Parts: sequence; C-alpha cells; structure tokens
Amino acid sequence: MTPEEEVKRLNKLIRQYETVYRTTPDPDQKERVERQLKDLKGYREKILAVNVLNEQDLDEEVEGEDPLDSAPQLRALLLKNRSEAAGEAVASFAPGDAPPTTAQEEMFHLALYVRHFAREFLPFLTEKQLKLDFKYSLDRDAFYNSFQAIQRKISSYRDESRRLADGLVSRDMELEIRKRTLKLTRLIQADAARFFRAIDRFCRDLIEDTHGDMVKCLNCNGVISFDSIEGARLLQGRTVGGAVGDLREFTAEAITYLNIPEIDGQESERADRY
Repeated sequence: MTPEEEVKRLNKLIRQYETVYRTTPDPDQKERVERQLKDLKGYREKILAVNVLNEQDLDEEVEGEDPLDSAPQLRALLLKNRSEAAGEAVASFAPGDAPPTTAQEEMFHLALYVRHFAREFLPFLTEKQLKLDFKYSLDRDAFYNSFQAIQRKISSYRDESRRLADGLVSRDMELEIRKRTLKLTRLIQADAARFFRAIDRFCRDLIEDTHGDMVKCLNCNGVISFDSIEGARLLQGRTVGGAVGDLREFTAEAITYLNIPEIDGQESERADRY
C-alpha cells in the first residue's frame, strides 16, 4: 500500500470514528473512540511528516462521500417516505418538480425527523408507557408544547413557500417574504436543535438512573405494549429502558444533522419551560 493509499484509508477511518464520537450517547464508548482517534491521527501525522503528498489527491474520496453516511436513520426515513402514497408522504418544499434549494432540502429532512418522532416516540412519552417520578413527569409533559410549536412553524414555512411558488404575492412583497422564509428556516432549525438536546438530556438522566437507584423511571424494566387504537409502533415489545436508549440514539443523530451550535450557555435543560 502506497503512503497516499494509507492516508486515504486513515482519513476514512477518522471520519467514521468522528461520526461515532459525535453521535454516541455512551460515555464509555465516547472515551474509547476518543483514544482511537488520537492514535489514528498520530499515525497519519507520522506518514505525512516523512512523505510529500498531494493534498488534492487525498481529498478526492471526501468529495464523493454521501452526506447521509453519518445519518443512517434519516436515510431510512427517506426511503420509507418514497414508498408511501402521495397523501401520506412528507412532500418536498420545492414547487412542482423543481429541484429544492439547500434550505428546502434541510427543512424537508427536518420534517421527516419531526414526523418520525411524532409517530414513534411521542406515543411512548405518556404516563401509560413511561412511569416517572413527579419531577420528570413534569419535564416530559413540557415537551408537548415545544414539539407542537415546531410542527406549527414547519407548517408556516410550507405555507410561505407555497405562496411564493404560486405567485400569490406582489413583486414588492416577494423579496420580503423570501427574507422572512430564510429567517424562519434558521429559527425552526434552532428550535428543533434545542428541543432535541432537551430530549437527549432527559434520556441521559433516565439511562443513568437505570444503572443507579431507579427512582426517576419507575418501570424501566417494563415492556411496552400499544393497544389497537394506538396502532402498530416500532417500540412495541421493547423494554422501557431500551426505548429510552432508542430515543436518545435518534435525537443524537438529529442534533448532529442539524449542526446548530449551542450558543446560549444557559440553554434549557428541559425544552422551553426552563
């Protein structure tokens, strides 16, 4: 193997480990991955120190990578959405057959994450399925208003996009609405990132509790069962503790995909109620 090929191989491994480091909710795994990353980067630096390599050649494979490689759940949601009937699938925010803009594509992906959360995890975050102590029951209940606000904003974004596409605004108003739509995009993404971070911390506390006194989650070893009215759900038959872990994996990927920095150091520990 040539030095170029070895560095390309190392670059690929480093990117894979960096994805795991960003998304894993397991602190022990994060520590192991961090050590591995340090070793890989150290080995790469040694090769680069004794070889003169063309950086463009080393970056060729990066350009051809699929951005969804670091978002496997989003990839699955996209595939599922394509197979659904027109009335049930999440529609693109782009008009007709026009290719979506970057912002429209990002909003479409967020809409898929939001719908999946509503379908599969919101029915789990109920008193019937997830029995919690009083404090964490309040935390869980507070998520609903925050989540509904995000859904409303996504709906508003779709309405604004449709008005522009249908030419229902004057030329004088078009620029203003485009600016407002772009601002709304960033606002929704920031709100969604804040919401998923709150869910992530909520799950982290419950997972830690399962390894401790088990006083926060009162039925972590219970088995989830949905009735016929609630319908078939992916979490059917999972333990409550396992479902909390599944939810944290989902939110970790959504947070990584949104890639919104946690600007406010005092950001809510539990959604908007904090």
